[in-house]
Amino acid sequence: MWLKVSLAIFAILGYFLMGYAVYGNKKKIDDMYMGVSSNLFELIFDLTYKFSPTLIRRILLFLLGLLTAFIFTMGVILS
Repeated sequence: MWLKVSLAIFAILGYFLMGYAVYGNKKKIDDMYMGVSSNLFELIFDLTYKFSPTLIRRILLFLLGLLTAFIFTMGVILS
């Protein structure tokens, strides 16, 4: 029960991230801090996000939200 609830909350957060990528303020998206990377994939994502224009940042945030929402929605369905 609690597993499904927590997976559903994370899926909803993925949908909110997708909405923020589409409707978010340009200044807030440009000032967003991604954090410290701990592996090679995160390092490549962080560098791409840091040195890209706003449109590419929006696309990356949307894809990150889509991936998060898809994975956790499938977790809710399969658990």
